[in-house]
Amino acid sequence: MEKWDVVVVGGGPGGSYAAKTAAERGLNVVFLERGRKPGEKNASGCGLGQRWWRDFPEIMEELPSLPSYRKVEMVVINLVDENNRLRMRSGTTGSDLCATRWKKGMEGASVYRSELDPFMANLAIKAGAEMRTSTLANDVIMENGRVAGVTTDNGHTLKADVVIAADGAMSTMARKSGMRNRWGSGCTLVPQLDFSCNEERLDDVIGNAEWCWFGPFYGAYQVNFRDGFHLGAGQWLRKDWDMKPLDMLKRVMEVPAFQSMMRVLEAKPREYQAHLLPWMESPPKTYTGGMMLVGDAAGFPCPLEGEGIWHACISGRIAAETAADLLSSGDVSEKSLQEYERRWKSSRLGLEHQFGKEFVDLWDSSIFNPEMMKKQIQILLEFSMLHPFSVVFDWGDAHIEAFNQHLEHFLDLLPEFEDFGRNYIAPLGEGIWPENQRRILLLLREKMPVLKYMPEKSFLRLAKLIYPKLKAKI
Repeated sequence: MEKWDVVVVGGGPGGSYAAKTAAERGLNVVFLERGRKPGEKNASGCGLGQRWWRDFPEIMEELPSLPSYRKVEMVVINLVDENNRLRMRSGTTGSDLCATRWKKGMEGASVYRSELDPFMANLAIKAGAEMRTSTLANDVIMENGRVAGVTTDNGHTLKADVVIAADGAMSTMARKSGMRNRWGSGCTLVPQLDFSCNEERLDDVIGNAEWCWFGPFYGAYQVNFRDGFHLGAGQWLRKDWDMKPLDMLKRVMEVPAFQSMMRVLEAKPREYQAHLLPWMESPPKTYTGGMMLVGDAAGFPCPLEGEGIWHACISGRIAAETAADLLSSGDVSEKSLQEYERRWKSSRLGLEHQFGKEFVDLWDSSIFNPEMMKKQIQILLEFSMLHPFSVVFDWGDAHIEAFNQHLEHFLDLLPEFEDFGRNYIAPLGEGIWPENQRRILLLLREKMPVLKYMPEKSFLRLAKLIYPKLKAKI
């Protein structure tokens, strides 16, 4: 029987970063990986966004050395109608604010997990953690009502003061400890098809971008790497979901614009996989006596876009720091480990889930609802035509006439989406900073003749009376 300060279950990014942090804090730590090497059983890739430059700059500096690395600076949205016509292609590239807000502007990265995971594990090893591969933790050791270690499939027993479970969406540690059984409808199945392609043509056609495909089908994402790309989709696991996972991808691949892209890139399918991913409004309890959950095991992927690597690494770091602090006091009881939940909830990780319900409800009623998207595409297209650049290219009438025709059509469509806006868009208004709420209200007041001369304080009090959830200071 072995004894460790910390046993980390899982050799993915979250587990590796937890082990790295624990070792850097002087703890005796081992982390377990079920594969022969980290990332061996993971064929997917990932996109790492701008905040990695803030939180993990040392990792971002090294990523270009990985074979599949592609720099990413924008996202391209492809909007397709029910007749499979590409109706709009729009890119998000950032503003001057983005250039000064982040160290590297909008720069991020795409890389395969088969390369990222070993890279992250090596960081933990260099910090002093011990890694054991081909080792599956299959049960927890319980003593006096708390987790006191793990057992493995090869018959080993590893005692630990603290266990950090980073063993994925179907966490064995969470189930064996009695924390939960299954995610249920809070989990999504993500089918992915990986393509090889001509690297030079990918540079010329795609460049430093990720792509998304939205239409009367389940929204799909396209993550682009050095010489290939992933097409992925997904939907919450609910009773009324009877579509085959691969059919989700085939539906997008039927789009002529997608087929055209494949021809130009000389793309060929090379691997198919499907994996489970928690997609939750808010993570459930993330700790018990002697153990903390991180990453997918805790339910941390972002409720808006499902990205989970940053969330895994941040939660892994917080868990390891919490373990180090509590071990110095000798108390890792369930009551003491409430500190872990307090810390992540008060961090940027917690802020991600503050509007989790609103994000999930919005997606559930738009890009993951094919029938609703048939209608919503029309208002999205008309809204795009109110953009000055779009009106410039409407040469059917004098430009001011064209603008008014589009505005009239947009206003005609609005009543049909009144319920949608009230139920799924308006609640997100509560996330607007109070000072920005105040500035918007006062700007509206200046444009409304009846209210223009009302004293500012009276106007804000009236607005608060009409909409009690306003946070603007009166």
